[in-house]
Amino acid sequence: MAHVISGRDLHAWKVANPHDARLQKLTLTELLEHVDSHKVDYSSITYEGHPHELLLASSGWNCALGIGYVVFDCVCLFLGAAALRSSLTAEAAEDIAKAAEPVASQLEKYIKTMSAAESSKTEVAGAVFGIISTIYSGGCLGAVVSAFLGSLTWYNAMLYGATALGTIMAAVATDGAAEIGVIVVELATAGFLVEDSIKCASACSY
Repeated sequence: MAHVISGRDLHAWKVANPHDARLQKLTLTELLEHVDSHKVDYSSITYEGHPHELLLASSGWNCALGIGYVVFDCVCLFLGAAALRSSLTAEAAEDIAKAAEPVASQLEKYIKTMSAAESSKTEVAGAVFGIISTIYSGGCLGAVVSAFLGSLTWYNAMLYGATALGTIMAAVATDGAAEIGVIVVELATAGFLVEDSIKCASACSY
């Protein structure tokens, strides 16, 4: 899924990260001079984590890490970057959980829906949209996306972060029907979301 960065995307990213002095000085021209392309393909993102750092077993989870995992999953699905799930490390999940902490209590109902055996794919996809919308309306989307991109080089993180924010903002400004439809299709090959939601619900005693 390729997206082209715009000046509006970069401005929104600056607004979402007001305390990043270097970002505030960044121009679109400078950014494009330091990245390979102004087009972003989320499926091509790679991280520097090591395989042994992956959270592969529920026995090592606590509630915060479970939420970090689920939020990461939702961002991946929202951006069409499901392949990134295998790159998630415990450290990244913890960073994402901290970023989403202001709205963590509001995510419970969506995680319950995603972990319930009787939920349809459409209901699960709707819950993914609900989680991203809640993070956006709660004012912590910039921090969550920053944590999501934390292992990239600075300029690539700015490029991917700005375009990710633009993509999410455009989607949550609608009723979500189109995005939910796309996520339903992705869920056919993204069973990790339900598995992670079940583990998270158990760790959080939902």
